[in-house]
Amino acid sequence: MYYISRVVNGALIAALAAAVWFSARLAWADARFHERTLEGVARAIEILPDNTEYLLFHALQLDYEGQNSTVLLERAAFLSPRSSTPRIRLGLAAESRGDAAGAERWLLDAARVDRQFEPRWTLANFFFRQTRRDEFWEWMKRALEVSYGDRRAAFDLCWRMTSDAGEVLARGIPDGHQVIAAYLVYVSETHPEEAAASAAARLAAFHDPADRPLLEAAVDTMIAKGRGGEAGALWRLLGRGDPLTGAAGIFAEGSGFAWHRLSTGGVVHGPAHEPDVHRITLSGKQPEVCDLLARTLLLTPGKRYVLRWSSRVESAQRGDGFAWRIGDHRFAFTPSPQWKAQEAVLTAPADLATLTLVYQRPPGAPRLEGSMELRDVVIAAHPDGTPLANALPGAAISSPR
Repeated sequence: MYYISRVVNGALIAALAAAVWFSARLAWADARFHERTLEGVARAIEILPDNTEYLLFHALQLDYEGQNSTVLLERAAFLSPRSSTPRIRLGLAAESRGDAAGAERWLLDAARVDRQFEPRWTLANFFFRQTRRDEFWEWMKRALEVSYGDRRAAFDLCWRMTSDAGEVLARGIPDGHQVIAAYLVYVSETHPEEAAASAAARLAAFHDPADRPLLEAAVDTMIAKGRGGEAGALWRLLGRGDPLTGAAGIFAEGSGFAWHRLSTGGVVHGPAHEPDVHRITLSGKQPEVCDLLARTLLLTPGKRYVLRWSSRVESAQRGDGFAWRIGDHRFAFTPSPQWKAQEAVLTAPADLATLTLVYQRPPGAPRLEGSMELRDVVIAAHPDGTPLANALPGAAISSPR
């Protein structure tokens, strides 16, 4: 027993000594490595030749010195079969030497062992520099599939490859919600409207309520740029109905083809005492001419439409001064203290036209003090659809229904 005990104790002491020696060796190598000199890092590698951190750092030092780091990087790649870093560096080094085949081989190997963004993004850049379009689009889409954060550099590279918005969207942008949302923001700020329209349509297909503000902003941008057809199509994709008739009688404030309340001093919108009624109160201190409500319409230029509405005025005065304005035409209200149905026939001045409710103080009369209520505002295609010959600028074509 005494002999066995001595053997065990001796083994423990030997193991402890080995551990102390190895710890000292690690400490010595680490100290030399943190000198960050060529000689110090080289000595650290002599002590611990399989440390990939040392190998990669020393390879970087050699690159800065203009020396060949291939051997170190190849050893690091061998020691780290699941690491893309040495493979990417070997690929880029091969490309810089003019060895495109070697570069492609190493970069594809990097993407094989690591399916994250960096290897795929590096391959997309490599094929961009090699002007290999098909491979570029393949790896750009793969890179964006796993992308996160700021994707602008990737989108920029797509547009450097082509100026065709359809090609970028079809070949470079994957069908991922976050990527498409980021791309819509990008193209809305930097590229032609058709790019934003097609990106918005793809985003709308997700039917995510959280996207509504972004998509409604896209509708507003398209309207502002005069792209009525695309704005209308996106409006329908948002489930907002027909751009012409879908908002009839609804006065909730909104964007796109919905009604907009226009604020000015002396004017108060609401509250109304009945559903689907909009009430506007004038204090008598409002401007002599002011816009009160507005809505963008999607029309067919030159086609006739019928505008119908009902209104009533509560005031000690007669209540004149309210009118609709569209293009150069004005259609005056017939004032009434009771609900009065009225209509006007108009010819569309353009595909996108703004229908505005205005107030203008009648000549010789004081500014109105009171309220006007409005409901059942409907615009529809005229039955015969032909242009109206006598619709002159400023004509008042208002009559009881």
